[in-house]
Amino acid sequence: MPVIITYGVPDDFSEEKLKKLLSNLCGAVQGELRIGVGEVSAFFPRDRIQEGLGEEIIIFVKGFFDKPERTEDIRSHIAKMLVEKTKAFFPKALVECFIEPFNPKQGFRSMPPQ
Repeated sequence: MPVIITYGVPDDFSEEKLKKLLSNLCGAVQGELRIGVGEVSAFFPRDRIQEGLGEEIIIFVKGFFDKPERTEDIRSHIAKMLVEKTKAFFPKALVECFIEPFNPKQGFRSMPPQ
C-alpha cells in the first residue's frame, strides 16, 4: 500500500484544508494506479520546530510496491501530480516529492483489522 508522508505543513493549516489536501493526494495516487480508496494512506507528521513551516513541503511516498507496471514514467508522473496538488495549497513554498519503490520480498507483512 502506498503511504504518502508530507512534512512541513504548518500547524495553523486548517483541518478543512488538510482534509482537502489529503483527498487530493490520495485521489491522485488512486486514480493513477487504479486502486481502491482504502489502498493509500497519508500522514502529516507535526514538526517540533515551527520555524520555516510552510516554506518547504517535502513529500515521501513509501510502500510503493515495485511492480512491472509501475515504471519510472508512472513514478515521475505521480510525483509531478503530488507536487502540483500540494503547490496549489502552498504557492510560495518549495515542494518536492520522493517516491521510494519497495520490494515486498525484502520484508513485508500485513494483518487486516479484526
